[in-house]
Amino acid sequence: MALVILLIVIVDSKRYLHLPKYISPFFYYLISIGIIVLCTLISFANYIDISGLFKSIKYGLYIVAICLIAKNNFYSFVDTFNKIAFLSILFTISLYAIQWYNYPGSTGDYFSLTTWDVNYVPSGLSNLNLSLSDFTFSRSAGNHGIYGSYLVLVYILNIHILVSENIKENKFSLILVILAVFNLLLLTSRESILIFVLVNAAFFLKDLLRLRIKKIYFYFFIALSVFLIVIISKGVNLGLINKIQYTIESFSTSGGEQNLNLRFNVWVLILLSYLLFPLHLLIGYGYNEPNFIDYLEQTNAELAHFQHFATVPESLFFVMLAYGGILALISICLFFLTILLKTFNLRKFSPLHTLFFYFVIGLLITNNTGASLMSDLLLAQFSLFYIFINKTYEQDKAVAYNR
Repeated sequence: MALVILLIVIVDSKRYLHLPKYISPFFYYLISIGIIVLCTLISFANYIDISGLFKSIKYGLYIVAICLIAKNNFYSFVDTFNKIAFLSILFTISLYAIQWYNYPGSTGDYFSLTTWDVNYVPSGLSNLNLSLSDFTFSRSAGNHGIYGSYLVLVYILNIHILVSENIKENKFSLILVILAVFNLLLLTSRESILIFVLVNAAFFLKDLLRLRIKKIYFYFFIALSVFLIVIISKGVNLGLINKIQYTIESFSTSGGEQNLNLRFNVWVLILLSYLLFPLHLLIGYGYNEPNFIDYLEQTNAELAHFQHFATVPESLFFVMLAYGGILALISICLFFLTILLKTFNLRKFSPLHTLFFYFVIGLLITNNTGASLMSDLLLAQFSLFYIFINKTYEQDKAVAYNR
């Protein structure tokens, strides 16, 4: 990627001297990553962890590539995005069905696996590895929140098409909406469901209160409700239902949930660590896992005495604070603030712009308990989507002006 970016800049450097103004939020993201790279190099005085440094550089390359792509033509974006989405979701659900068919245990046991075992969660192609020896798939890490957020992007694009245009001419979008929602139900991602509910509630609430909702969406909501009632009454607990039931039971019996408790504990330790090591509030601990864990363990032994805690920050904002210090945190906050302001100003231009504005709010909320916007998949798709809606606004505004 670094070589490709270098060749692009060398061959067509003049084209990229003046980037669109709407791409400016990504400069703040790039500053955050640059600070983390610097802090990681400083952390090598204690521990050397090359993998964290390479990951930081990779994020920086993604953002540079995003800035360069902003000058490209996006007229065919919708068709390309939807074709890739269709193939991705179709493959994901097909693999889920094949694993279900080949599973030797009961249906209930299989759905339990799809809730807790990342190898069975239908979360797209990210982190999916194919073993050529026995032609089986496994995952190197869970990514259901990341893939779930991507599914919501697929959903809002096609809901926009269905709401804005003739349903008879957009059967493919209807199929994509159904597939995206069905795949969301199979996931165990509370984060993506939160975004999904927020986007729908914010976008359709006014019309629902005025009883002005379009028939196609009303029928879809009824069909989804009937589907959920039937599968729950039959005792078929999909992954999401299992996860929600587990969360409710955990809070009712013990006042908390293990996964959330681990995250809360690491956030407390990060903040407490600055009492013992105040300099690291400025220079962070770097994207350096052994260095980060060492400081957490020292803090825990001295101040907190937690029995267990997560060994990664589990939040985009705590990632920036822990790895890059206060300056990286301020910079990523400015990224979200400027993105929100720019999408807020465009929200009335079209239903898609409004839906995307609510999506950004949802992403801001969920990245407090996760770091999905640091994943290759979501960072790339979110950024392409953001550029597309800004280009749509600029292109249509230019057409209107010329008329």
